[in-house]
Amino acid sequence: MNLKDTLQFWAIGQFMSTIVTSPEQPIANRKEADKRLDLLGRLAVFRAGLSGLLSGLIVVSVALFLKDWEGAAGLSGWGFIAIITVVSSLTTALELVFLYRDSLSTAARMAKILNIPDEELFQAELENSIPHWLVHAALGAPGFQGTMFGIDPLAKIGKVGMILRKILKKLRIIASATVFKMILRRMWVRLLGRVALRAYVELISLPVFILLNMFGMNTMMNDMRSRLVGHEFTPKLVNHAFPEGLDDLEPGLRSALHSGIKEQITTARFIHPNQIRVLELLGAKDEELVAPDDGQKRRANRFLLAVFSMSGKNSSRCKKLIRRIELELGTNEVELVHQEIEDAIYDLTPLKRAWT
Repeated sequence: MNLKDTLQFWAIGQFMSTIVTSPEQPIANRKEADKRLDLLGRLAVFRAGLSGLLSGLIVVSVALFLKDWEGAAGLSGWGFIAIITVVSSLTTALELVFLYRDSLSTAARMAKILNIPDEELFQAELENSIPHWLVHAALGAPGFQGTMFGIDPLAKIGKVGMILRKILKKLRIIASATVFKMILRRMWVRLLGRVALRAYVELISLPVFILLNMFGMNTMMNDMRSRLVGHEFTPKLVNHAFPEGLDDLEPGLRSALHSGIKEQITTARFIHPNQIRVLELLGAKDEELVAPDDGQKRRANRFLLAVFSMSGKNSSRCKKLIRRIELELGTNEVELVHQEIEDAIYDLTPLKRAWT
C-alpha cells in the first residue's frame, strides 16, 4: 500500500468512525439545518486558527528558551536554525494531522445533519461515493482525475502538459503546508543575525500562520458544503431545469448538455462530484450528435453555469469557459442563476423561478 492509499484509508476510517459515534441528528427544518451547518463550519475555522496559534507558540517558546538558556551561549546561527527546524517540523506535522482529522469529522457531522442515507455514506469502496467526495474536500484535493463515463479529464493536456503536470505536482508536494510554513519561518529567521532577534521574529510571524490556517480551513468548509449539499440538490436542480424529464429531452439539448459537461471536466482537469451526479442522472450519450438550436443552447448554458457555480474553486481556464457562457446568457440571467445557486447551497433555499 503506497502513501496515497494509506492516507486515503486513514481518512475514510476517520470519516466512518465519526458517522457512527457522532451525536448529531438529522434536522428536517431547512433553516435550522443551515444554521447548524454554518456553526460547524465556523467552529472548524476557529479551531484551525487556534491550532496555528498553539503550534506557533510552541516554536516561539523554544526560540525564547534558547535565547535565555546559558547552555546555548555558544550556539551558532546554523545550530539555532537546525533546532527550530526540527521543532517546527514536528509541531506543524501534528497540527496538520489535527486539521485533517477535524475537517473529516466536520464532514461526517454535516452529512448526518443533512440526513444522507447510511447506505450511501458507507459505500467507501466506490470512487464516486460520498465518502470519497468528502475525503477529497477535507484533504484539500479537487476531485476525481481518472476516466469516468468515458471522459478523460486530462484529455486536453497533451504529452508536454503531462510532463509539466508531473513536475508541478512534485513542486506542490514540496510547497505543502508543512514545508511552506518551515520555509517562511526559516527565511525570516535567516534574515536576522542575532539569536535574540530570531526568537522574536517567530512571535511576529504568528498572526500570518493563524490566518493561513483559517483561510485554508474556510476554503475546505465551503468546498465540503458544496459537495454535501450538491449531492441532494443536484437531482432537484435537474428536475427544475428540465421539468419534462431527462428521458424526454430533445436530442439537441441532450447533446449540448453532454458536450458542455465534458468540456467543463477537461477544462478543469478533474471530475467534481456534482458533475458525476449530473452524468449519472443524464445517462449515456447519444451516438448521433445533434446541433442544438438557440433555445436549447440557452437552456443548456443556464444549467451548465449552475453546475459550475456548485463546483467550488475554478481555475483561470474554467473562468474563461464560464465567461463565454455568461456572455451568451446575458448579465441579468447570470446574476439570477448565481444568486439562486448560492442561496440553495448556503441557505438551503429551494429553486422557485421557472427556467424554461
